[in-house]
Amino acid sequence: MKSFLYFSLILIGTVLMVLPSCRKINVTTDPGDQLAFSVDTLKFDTVFTTRGTITRDFKVYNPNNNPIIISEIELAGGGNSEYRINVDAVLGSEHQEVRIEANDSIYVFVEATIDPTMMNSPYLIMDSITFLTNGNLQQVNLEAYGQDANYVGGTGQVSVLDCTGGITIWNDPRPYVVLGFLLVDSCSLFIEQGTDVHFQGGSVTTVIQGQTARLPSGVLFVTGTSNLKVAGALNNPVRFLTDRIEPEFNDIPGQWGGIFLDGGSTGNQINYSEIRNANVGIRVDSAADLTISNSKLYELTNTGLLAIHSTITAINCLIFDVGKHNVQLEYGGTYNFYNCTFANVAANSSISHQEPIVRASNYFINQDAFGNGTLVENQADVYFENCIIYGTRSDEVVIDNPEEVMVPLNFTFDHCIIKADTFDITTSNFLNVVDADPIFTAAADYDYRIDTITSPAIDAGISSTTSASTDIEGIGRGNPPDIGAYEFQ
Repeated sequence: MKSFLYFSLILIGTVLMVLPSCRKINVTTDPGDQLAFSVDTLKFDTVFTTRGTITRDFKVYNPNNNPIIISEIELAGGGNSEYRINVDAVLGSEHQEVRIEANDSIYVFVEATIDPTMMNSPYLIMDSITFLTNGNLQQVNLEAYGQDANYVGGTGQVSVLDCTGGITIWNDPRPYVVLGFLLVDSCSLFIEQGTDVHFQGGSVTTVIQGQTARLPSGVLFVTGTSNLKVAGALNNPVRFLTDRIEPEFNDIPGQWGGIFLDGGSTGNQINYSEIRNANVGIRVDSAADLTISNSKLYELTNTGLLAIHSTITAINCLIFDVGKHNVQLEYGGTYNFYNCTFANVAANSSISHQEPIVRASNYFINQDAFGNGTLVENQADVYFENCIIYGTRSDEVVIDNPEEVMVPLNFTFDHCIIKADTFDITTSNFLNVVDADPIFTAAADYDYRIDTITSPAIDAGISSTTSASTDIEGIGRGNPPDIGAYEFQ
């Protein structure tokens, strides 16, 4: 009898514990129970027309103690909207009977592709997403700015620039967007002040001499029968940068290939330009030449200025935030740098500074298809005047001149500041060179102006007929001038 009573009590207790879990949970239909949203307006930054935005999202909350069913979620613009939505992993402009459990939430993902309108300035595209729940109509607004552009080339293709009459001028207020790998062939490309040139990243697959080749996308390739003339102006430079113009991509390096000046290309001039977000800033190949002034190259994965057996004159240039060499001079050539600043010191940079800032050599190793190397030599004449070469490495200059190379590597650093430890700056190749902190204003914020009157750069330069009378910001040079791209104020 006692055993039966004990069993009965256990059974009753078990039933009492199970009963609450079997209780029916009612979906709320109370008009007072509404949704909550993580944003009132979902905003997108400016994007190029015909190009998709990055995907943004927001959360839809059910703050109530019972499940709720959203009768309808709909893009106000319907199927003709320039926006697309994905509700809890389901794509479509309309969604019905979407359930959210008590005190739970779901995600809504949104992206846009904006149609061109041929307007010069960015323009606003608006829409909204409506939510019908228990007779309540709520909404989240959508805002995006579209920017029309001149598209040149083709995605994933090697294209040749249309160059009627042998000259093409880029001066449209709307940006230019280079798609794929763009050849400038038998042409002079002039880019006037204030022009923005954006490059699409990725890669291009093509066939060269019967062999499949993979090339970087976002390359402006100037052939030996062509040249490039960039005529920026103070406070109105020509900018070369990524085609992703949302703030998330602003400081990311390696998003496009770079500017390549092929062997034999002569008469190239770049003045007041900014080149950023690329793999290589500028590559100048054999027997090509370049004069570059008042220009900034930065946020580059590989090398800022890469020269191979070529001729370069650089005045008032700033190259910084580079993964490999700021200046790389291979296989000889003739190179002259005046009042330039080459720096890699920003601790918050997204790029790891791997190699010395300046490298120069008078040879090159040609490798055949079987990996066999052949040494080729060419005389190098390298001159740096009034330049700052300063970074986080103990030695920021490497002169690669092996004994087996018979041609000379002539180099001079004249009135420069160089970061050096084991590198010997006491030889006759170094004239009035010091190893000292130049004291930049705010290198962490990429401000490489001279900060205080105690800087060793102030009045420490040498006046010459080849130096510019003003600095990179148009400020008059003193006599003697300061070392670097900036004159102290």
